[in-house]
Amino acid sequence: MMFDDQACRWQVRAAYVEQGLARGEQVVLYTDPATTVYDVMARFTECGPAVDSALAAGQLLVCTEIAGFDPRRGLDPDARIRFWLEPTTRARTQGFTGVRIMADMGWAAGPGVDHDVLVEYESRLSAVLADINLTAVCEYDQRLFDEHLLQRIGRAHSKKVLSRLDALEFTRVGTQLWAAGEADLTTRDAFDTTLADALTGLDRITVLDLCELCFMDGHSARTIVRLAHRRPASQLLTIRCLPIHNQLLRLSNASAIPHLVVQEECFVP
Repeated sequence: MMFDDQACRWQVRAAYVEQGLARGEQVVLYTDPATTVYDVMARFTECGPAVDSALAAGQLLVCTEIAGFDPRRGLDPDARIRFWLEPTTRARTQGFTGVRIMADMGWAAGPGVDHDVLVEYESRLSAVLADINLTAVCEYDQRLFDEHLLQRIGRAHSKKVLSRLDALEFTRVGTQLWAAGEADLTTRDAFDTTLADALTGLDRITVLDLCELCFMDGHSARTIVRLAHRRPASQLLTIRCLPIHNQLLRLSNASAIPHLVVQEECFVP
């Protein structure tokens, strides 16, 4: 997760923590040394979730430890990766369903951190965590890091978290377009403009993937159907989406367009 706004960062943190607590996971928030438990409680109270009972029960932990890093010796990727194995084992013995971590990476902007070693660590992390049922978000403040380094770090992660709860982001590779975030009133202009170019412009896509949209309103569904209708009948468009999105598309008369194919992609939470 790359961010440049503290208020939005805490809103994302609150949503992430709230979901983990609801799933019976143990949630560990690794903060900078200046952020206390009381700061965390106050921030989360502003954003919505009450965490007092989770803190008291040990389901939510707030830590400032920076595992595997010493300013004099640098970053040790092996030691830092080994460190993540312990909380998962401990959480299982305590009856939690898994572990969810959010880690402030601000320390990596300081002296003594080799950027190549940092990228190596990030590149190895996803596969390790997947094997031990641990979910982790690495938080990078864009104001502290060089843009080139952030790009390398971004490529090292198989997934990323949008920096705002109301964000909308598109990613295009060849003739496929992925949408992520929120397609609603606040992002309507960006949604309409991007889809109009992608579906009816000179370089048209053939696959539109909506599976990572957290929310899509009726206007957005109607926009997709309207733009798909304007495509030549010989240009097949495949839409991959969640069942709830498919319902909206069908209500918008998507089934009346023969060159539009909607495929439901169901994910098990």
